[in-house]
Amino acid sequence: MNKSKLFSFELPDKVLTSLPTGAVKDTVEHLGQRIARGHYKMGAILPKEDEFVDALGVSRTVVREAIKVLCGKGLVRTARRYGSRVCHFDDWNLLDPDVIRWHDADSPLTARIYSEATDLRLIFEPEAAALAALNANSEQRNTILAAAQSLQPEDDDSGLIGADYAFHATILQASGNLMLAQLQNLIYAVLIFSYSAGRKGAPDELVSRNNHIDVAEAIVAGDADLARNLMRDMLMQNKSIAEKIASVSAAH
Repeated sequence: MNKSKLFSFELPDKVLTSLPTGAVKDTVEHLGQRIARGHYKMGAILPKEDEFVDALGVSRTVVREAIKVLCGKGLVRTARRYGSRVCHFDDWNLLDPDVIRWHDADSPLTARIYSEATDLRLIFEPEAAALAALNANSEQRNTILAAAQSLQPEDDDSGLIGADYAFHATILQASGNLMLAQLQNLIYAVLIFSYSAGRKGAPDELVSRNNHIDVAEAIVAGDADLARNLMRDMLMQNKSIAEKIASVSAAH
């Protein structure tokens, strides 16, 4: 029996965020998406509290709490003299999974986020793979290999992302480094975002099952140098996809 069939790799319903619940969360989600997708332009002053109260059917307290959350994510800055203003993109907390996922594939900032997220992954994931080759336990090694084997490009995106996330998240966990392990939420958000962006910007590119299996087999074999190099090579292919997306975006 194919060992990968013993594993289930549905994308977990992860809590990516420390967002409050209820009306405040809904308001943050609404406003965050509107900002990330350009409805409220960078540098623009947001509508006054009363307008949000009327438009969203929430209380002043809810609006104020939502604005505080957005301030904490770097999207908004408040001041007595002008109210709340949308910050420049460079001030946004792009390590925040919420800020990443609020963009969609049609966002004018999509190409930049995808490209720079790939650059970030190139910095830490090859070393995480090397550490996993040295530190992973047998269960983690089996999970990494099974996840790689479960990547079937003909599957729908939900199946692909579930296995892809399990592969990368388990490598981070298996690194034995707590700081790397805590980047799982970032990987989760970037994968969801990048599949959408990749399908739009480079529809002919498919996830490379063989590349994932090669990395997994190096980790299972305990070959840190090989795991590092293969992970870097795989992410460099992602970088080429990011460049294609950027060129498509620039053409429009």
